[in-house]
Amino acid sequence: MNADAADINATASSQVGAPSDTAENGGDDTRAALLRRAFEKALVSVATQVISDSQSDMDEAMSELDDG
Repeated sequence: MNADAADINATASSQVGAPSDTAENGGDDTRAALLRRAFEKALVSVATQVISDSQSDMDEAMSELDDG
């Protein structure tokens, strides 16, 4: 038997029945939860920038219509 296979089996058996990352079990400190929060923050940042740019373009277009 391969030593790596024994390590994989030991890891797999230690994770059997391990709770998944959910709000019910307070899994907010897991790596997956931290990555999810980082992604959400980055997504909000990008969305905020896109909305700001769109609003600026809309304001400029409206001012051109008023001047026109």
